[in-house]
Amino acid sequence: MVNEINVKTILNKNKKHDGWFLGNYTLNPYAGCSMACIYCYTRGSKYGGDYGVEVAAKSNAVPLLKKQLKNSIRRNERGIIILGSAADPYPLVEKDLTLTREILGIIKRYKFPIHILTKSKLIIRDMDILKGIKEVAILPDELINKLDNGVIISFSFSTLNEKLAKII
Repeated sequence: MVNEINVKTILNKNKKHDGWFLGNYTLNPYAGCSMACIYCYTRGSKYGGDYGVEVAAKSNAVPLLKKQLKNSIRRNERGIIILGSAADPYPLVEKDLTLTREILGIIKRYKFPIHILTKSKLIIRDMDILKGIKEVAILPDELINKLDNGVIISFSFSTLNEKLAKII
C-alpha cells in the first residue's frame, strides 16, 4: 500500500528566477525520497522525511496542477518547471503509480518547459512524453536564444569507489 497525502498546492512559484537550475517553478509529485542521499539538502527538513523509508504520493497533484498551470498562463507567467527539487520524481512506487508520467503529460498539454532532477533510470519510460514536451514547450523570453529546447534532464551520481569516480 502506498501512502497518499493531499496538498494545498503542487506548483510552487520561485520568488526569483533560479539562475542555476533555470527554474521559475518547482514541483514534487512525492513527499519524501527513496534515494536517501546522505548529502541531500532536505535531510532534517520537513521535505526530507525519514530519509527514504517512507514516500507519499501527492494524490491530488493532477487536478491541482491543471488549475495552477491554467492560472499561470492566464497571468502570462510561463516558465521552466523544476521537477524533483526536494524529492526524486521517480521513486520506486512511480513504476506502478505513474503519477510523474501523468504530470508530464499535463505539462506537455500546457506547453511548459521542464528541468528534471533524478537519479532513476525509470525516466527512460517517459521518453515519449519528454520528446513531446521538447517539441511544444514555450521557453521564457530570456532563455529563447540560450536553450535549444524546453527539456533539461540532470542526473547526479555519487560513489565511494575511486575507480568508478574517475570514470564519472
